[in-house]
Amino acid sequence: MKKTLLSGTLVCLLSASAAALPKYEPLPEDLRLLSKKGMDAIYAVDIEEAKKDFNLALQKYPDHPFPHFGLAMAEWANLEYLEEESDPGLARKYSVLTDKAIAVGRKWIAAHPGDANAYLCLGGIYGLRARLDVLQHHWIKAYFAGRKALSNTRMSLKIDPGLYDAYLGLGLYEYYAGTLPGVVKLLASIMMRGDAAKGIEYLKLCRDKGYFNARAAALLLIEIYTRHGSPYANPELAVKLSKELLATAPEQPQLQFVEIVSLYEDKKYEESRKEMLNYLAAVYALKPGFRKSFLPRVLTAIGDTYLAEKDYDKAAKYFSKAAATLKEDPDRHPARWAVWAMVELGNVYDLKRMRPEALELYRQARSYRDEWGFSESIGRYLKKPFTEDELPLPIPPP
Repeated sequence: MKKTLLSGTLVCLLSASAAALPKYEPLPEDLRLLSKKGMDAIYAVDIEEAKKDFNLALQKYPDHPFPHFGLAMAEWANLEYLEEESDPGLARKYSVLTDKAIAVGRKWIAAHPGDANAYLCLGGIYGLRARLDVLQHHWIKAYFAGRKALSNTRMSLKIDPGLYDAYLGLGLYEYYAGTLPGVVKLLASIMMRGDAAKGIEYLKLCRDKGYFNARAAALLLIEIYTRHGSPYANPELAVKLSKELLATAPEQPQLQFVEIVSLYEDKKYEESRKEMLNYLAAVYALKPGFRKSFLPRVLTAIGDTYLAEKDYDKAAKYFSKAAATLKEDPDRHPARWAVWAMVELGNVYDLKRMRPEALELYRQARSYRDEWGFSESIGRYLKKPFTEDELPLPIPPP
């Protein structure tokens, strides 16, 4: 699931001999309100509204990092939620905005060392970098970006212990540093251990008391509770939280899909599929907020419900439709979900003992430039056929 958002990096470390923290500097009230409005628009995936709010904030406060952070965050949400991490141009634009926000933040903090929200912004920027690296399986980059995020976030709390939004960044770091695989876990044990359970508690605190990030914390908790095979999975609670969020914005496509994944992970396949079919109809009708680019995602999700029920013919039908969207616009960058649908169609062929056809699909999927971390899974399926023991699969691609 996709499925998020802030984190924490210390740009100017205070000297160990410093006698006291710098004097607290509050966020100007109009900047606080504009930023809150922009953040709410981001979590509602209303990217244009978010950009409007943060551009207005930028006009009033061009040197403060919050407007720059908000604009970078809006581009990140555009890349992850609307374009499914499948637009290299947006990724480059996001990277440029991130670099600018960091430069502005460093300069501002040098002149305003008591601005806790400025540290929060820097932490958020590095946190978004870390999160994108996690989604793309760039584990080492994610770890070091996360450490930079952590130090800034901690500094924001030292200056203002009541800045509960900072617990989003702390929670993200503790959770991911406690669950990332392989060499990253070794790195974490040498430099700083993560505690996933503590991270979840921090996210709960942000959800309950945060001003900017309460909804983001709820979304991240749902993502954690629906993480397939995780010891922290709690799909029943994820369904409850997703329904509560959806009640606040019932027409919002992203929140609808959050509920769909939660129902699926709770093994409520028929109920989940019913919502998926409604979602599919909304995409075909191009209802407000729904885009044609969402087709591969929802078609693949419908196929997953049938695959979980071992109805392989119906699963193949929907995976085929999702994969076929790759041919509709050959000039468009391949969609992440469409490429993954091709892999899952290969899984179906393996289950139907059609190994040559499965291998051909895996090879086709591997022919696309892997910007999403699919190569490990595809390599495994090329070596060994997919089996029923691996069912049910998670809906979001790995």
